[in-house]
Amino acid sequence: MVGAGSHFTLGLLGDLYRVNDLWGSELVLYDIDEERAKAMEKIVERDVKRRGVELKVNATSDKVEALENSDFTIVAIRAGGLKALRNFLEIPLRHGILQVVGDTVGPSGILKGLFEIPAVLEIAKTLEDLSPKALMINFTNPMTPICMSVLKATRVKIIGLCHGVYDVMRLASKLLDLEFDGIKLEAGGINHLTWVTSMKYQGSEVLDDFNRAVLEGKRWNIIKAHPYMIGRQLLKVYKHPATASDRHIAEFFHYLYEWFRDPEIGGILKKVSRYIDYERLTLSDKVIENAEARWRWLLRAARGEIPVKVEPSYEAAMDIISSIVNNKRRELIAVNLSNDFYIDGVPNGYVVEVPGAVDENGVRGKPVRGLSTSVTAILNMHLKKFELLVQGILEESKDLVLEAMAIDPLTTSPEKAEVILREFLEKSGDLLAIDLK
Repeated sequence: MVGAGSHFTLGLLGDLYRVNDLWGSELVLYDIDEERAKAMEKIVERDVKRRGVELKVNATSDKVEALENSDFTIVAIRAGGLKALRNFLEIPLRHGILQVVGDTVGPSGILKGLFEIPAVLEIAKTLEDLSPKALMINFTNPMTPICMSVLKATRVKIIGLCHGVYDVMRLASKLLDLEFDGIKLEAGGINHLTWVTSMKYQGSEVLDDFNRAVLEGKRWNIIKAHPYMIGRQLLKVYKHPATASDRHIAEFFHYLYEWFRDPEIGGILKKVSRYIDYERLTLSDKVIENAEARWRWLLRAARGEIPVKVEPSYEAAMDIISSIVNNKRRELIAVNLSNDFYIDGVPNGYVVEVPGAVDENGVRGKPVRGLSTSVTAILNMHLKKFELLVQGILEESKDLVLEAMAIDPLTTSPEKAEVILREFLEKSGDLLAIDLK
C-alpha cells in the first residue's frame, strides 16, 4: 500500500475482511512519512489481532523494502502535500481560471500531474526492477495520464480504479424508484468523463426511462440535489448521460465559465467544490483543518486512545486481487486500462475507462459500443492533451507541458497558459521531481 497514511488504507483493510479469502498474505504499509506509516501500522495490527485473522503487517518508509517481492501494489498518494495542493489550485485561480475540483483537467489538473506522474513513475520503475510481475492498482488523480505514463515508460502492468460511475446509478435509483443493487450499467469514456450506453434493471433496459426523467425534470429537487443540472444539459446535446455528478463533469468543458455565471448552477458548483474558497480565490481553510484533524485522529488512534471502526470501502482493489489469486471470475463495472478495441473511434493504447472482468489471467476490458461521434471527439481531445503532458514529463520539456495546458478547454488563452506555468515553476520548482526546460 503506497501512501499508507491516506484515508484509503482502513477502507481497503475493510475490503480485505469483506473478500475474506486472502489470509496468509503480507500487507506492507509504505509512506515517505515514517511517522504516518508507523501510526497506521499500529492501528491495522490492533484490528487484525482483534479479529484473529492471519495477516502479517509491516510498515516502512523505505521504498525498496516496501516493493521488493510485491505481487500487488496499490497507489494512493498526494505528492508535495498541502503546499503543492495550494500552488496548483491557487495559481490558476489568480489568473482567472475557473475550476471546481482541479485534480483531473484544467490547468490545475495539468499542474497536479507534474507532481503525481513523476512520483508514480518512480514507484513503477522500482517495481520494474524488483517485482516486474506485480500489478499496480492506481487510485491517484489525474488517473488517465498517470496510467498512460506507466504504460509508456515501463513494462509494469497498471490499472486504475474510480467509483465515480456509481453516481449515475444512485441518481437513477432515486429518479426511477429502483433498488440500487438491481441496476446494471454499461458506460465508457475516460476517468471522470464516462458516458452510459446501457442501463438495465432486473434484466430490462431502462436507459430511455432515465433519460426521459432527467430531461423532463419533473423531480427537479432530486436532480438539483445530486447535482445533475449540467449532466441534464449535456444529455440534451450529446445523447448519452454522463456517469459523474456535475462536480467532475463540469470541468471537461469550456461551458464551465457560462455555468458559473448561472445563479443557480454557479452557486451549487461552488458549494460542491469543497476545495476552493471562491471569495478569496484560495484553497479552502476547511481542507487544511481537515488534514490537521485527520493527523491528530491518526495519532490518537495509534495510541489506542479512541476506538477505530474499520469498514469496507467497496472499492474493487481487493476483489481484483482475490480474483487473480483464487481464480474467481468477477465482473467490474469500471476499470481504467489501455484501449484494445474497447471504444470505437479512440486509438488503441490510450487509457480508457470501461467495464471489465477479472480472473486468474488478470484484468480485461469489455467493449462499449455506440458512443456518439461528438462524445468520442471530446474524449480524443482530452486524451491527446494527456499524451502531450506525459511526453512533456518524460522529456522534461516545458514546451510540451505548455501545449497540453493550452489545449485544455478551461485555459482562456495561450498567454495565460504561459504565465500560469511560469509562475507555478517559480513557486514549486523545489518540490518537483523533474526539471522542465
